[in-house]
Amino acid sequence: MININKKKLKVLILIPSRLESIRLPRKPLRNILGKPMIVRVANRAKDMKIGEVIVASGNKGICKVLKNNAINYFLTSKNHKSGTDRIFEAFEKSSNEDIDVILNIQGDLPYFRNELVLSTIDLMKDRTVDIGSAICDLQEEEILDNNIVKANAELDEKNQGVAMDFVREVKDKKNYYHHIGIYAFRPDSIEKFINLKQTQLEKERRLEQMRALENGMKIKLVKVKENPPSVDTLFDLKKIRLFFRENNV
Repeated sequence: MININKKKLKVLILIPSRLESIRLPRKPLRNILGKPMIVRVANRAKDMKIGEVIVASGNKGICKVLKNNAINYFLTSKNHKSGTDRIFEAFEKSSNEDIDVILNIQGDLPYFRNELVLSTIDLMKDRTVDIGSAICDLQEEEILDNNIVKANAELDEKNQGVAMDFVREVKDKKNYYHHIGIYAFRPDSIEKFINLKQTQLEKERRLEQMRALENGMKIKLVKVKENPPSVDTLFDLKKIRLFFRENNV
C-alpha cells in the first residue's frame, strides 16, 4: 500500500514480457549476473512492497522461469498487439477488487529508483488524470536517436505537466523530454484504452500513447532525476551487467 492524500491506494504492479524482441532476441531471459532479466525486474518491483507484482507473458518458457523463481505470473494470449493489451488480460485474471492503480513497468527495466515509481503513482491523486507516466531530461546525443521516445509538455513548479505529444523525431530539446516506459492506469482508464481502435498516428509513430491522446485521454507526466538503465540491445545488456557488478545491486 502507498499513502497518497491520506488514502491508502491499492496498487497492482503488472510487468508485460515477451520473447519477440527484434534488436535483442530472447531479451527477458538474458542473464544478468546469474538471474534472467525478467526476474531482476520483478524482484526490484517486489522490493518496493507497495503492491502485488505479477508478470504477464504469452510465452511458456518465460512463465517456467518465473515459477522457478517464486514470481507470480499469468500466461496470456500470444496475439496481443501491445504490452498494455497483455497487462489488461492479466488484470482481468487477477483478484482485482478495489484496485486503485495499475502500474505497468516495462520488462526491460532491471533497475529503477523508488522515486520513479512513487512519483508516477502520485500523479493519480489528480482524479482528472487517466494515465500517469514519467520523463527525464533529454540528452544532446538522444535528440537524433529515433529509438528514444520524446514527450512534449510544459512543466509546473512540481515538475509535472500534461503530455501534449509523443514523437521519435525532434530538432531541439525545447519542451521535449526523454519518455520513460512506466505507466499508471486507473482500472476504468485502461479498459477504455484497450477498447479504442488503433489510430493513424499510433501506427505511423509506433507509439500506443498516441491512441490515448488522439481520443482525448489525459496523460500527466512527472519529471524525475534520471533515466533508469533499460535494455534494448546487446550493448545495453553489457552495460547493465557492468552496472550491477559495480553497484552490487
